[in-house]
Amino acid sequence: MSSSAAARRLERTRGFLDGLQSFGLVVLLVGLPLSEALKSIGLALAVLGFAGKLVCGTRPHLAGRAVIAALLAYVMAAALSIVAAEPGLRRPDELFTLAMTVVPFVLVADACRHRTRQYLFALAVVVGAALASLGGYVDFMLGDGHRLALGSIENAVPAAEYLGACLALAAAMLIAEGGSMLTGPLLGFGSGAVAIALLMTRSRGPLAGAAVGTVTVLAVLFRRKLYALLLVAAIALAVVWMSTAYPGARMSGAGFVGSRSASFRVDVWRQTSALVVEKPLLGHGLGSYSYLGVRYKDDAWDERSSNAHNAWFHIACETGALGAGTFALFLVLGVAGMLRSVRHAKRLERAVSVGALGAVVVLLAGGVFSVTTDAEPGMLLFSLMALGALRGPTGSPEKGPD
Repeated sequence: MSSSAAARRLERTRGFLDGLQSFGLVVLLVGLPLSEALKSIGLALAVLGFAGKLVCGTRPHLAGRAVIAALLAYVMAAALSIVAAEPGLRRPDELFTLAMTVVPFVLVADACRHRTRQYLFALAVVVGAALASLGGYVDFMLGDGHRLALGSIENAVPAAEYLGACLALAAAMLIAEGGSMLTGPLLGFGSGAVAIALLMTRSRGPLAGAAVGTVTVLAVLFRRKLYALLLVAAIALAVVWMSTAYPGARMSGAGFVGSRSASFRVDVWRQTSALVVEKPLLGHGLGSYSYLGVRYKDDAWDERSSNAHNAWFHIACETGALGAGTFALFLVLGVAGMLRSVRHAKRLERAVSVGALGAVVVLLAGGVFSVTTDAEPGMLLFSLMALGALRGPTGSPEKGPD
């Protein structure tokens, strides 16, 4: 076989594997809130395509050496926390779970060497959230629960966090594509479905996060503070009206202040802070929190807490200052890359970057009251960090030689 024929065959193989990786990511991003099976299949296909390209000699296209180094440092800190943990708290299998959570960052960044993939993946996120919202609405109407959940996210709180992030992304894309005959109505319907489902989760923290993320999208996309201020005023009026008209409702301000949910979190944070002080550098071990004996007790409740109900307390408790510090560095570098992309990208690319930035803000704001860095919201977070930070200073993809 001639060298030219072998080169063409290798190039076709690379093209097939690249397409397999992107197809897997679409399945993953659509299936995250819908089905554990779709999530697993999509991730497996994407990893297979990416690994195959590496074997064929394709150089990976990543979002930047510094941010990748910070991400690897975070994973290494998590591994060290397991090594340093007490024998009864060591959970080495949690490293596999962490790898599944963070690997979408690498896969999405690499697949987006092609500029059209950025918009494709963003659309997949919105479509998946809209389909999950419709499915959740049907289950809600047919069941006896009082809060909406999603197919693969059965707890209403992380479901709301996921929906809030997708709403911010959809809002930015809708503003950019509202006049399109095809994607405009699709994004409009998807945004409406996600917004209604988000309200039906009746989750206060994620709703506050969604409000902050949407304000961020409007402020950055239009570059005018007036739109953001108007939205803030509308949200404030809605809260005042709800608190006045339905003072006993879960979603009212009066229903939150002094509630058992608030006192539960404060008490859990206090106990978690004491645990962080016990092992400040490496923590108690990745995946160990539910075995540390954190409990909340009052006249009606006696409940063990499986997480710290705050992303930073949780990370610091399990992986110590080393894990929390490297994760914070990853976020800072990643968000800086997203802001550069927002400044230099054009039209749809800029809308996706702004939407991804707003969605990350939603998840980080939600992380004040719960853990948004693991499971489906965590996989979405790492995907969005790559999706919104792919442009260099010139606004063109950072291409490396194959």
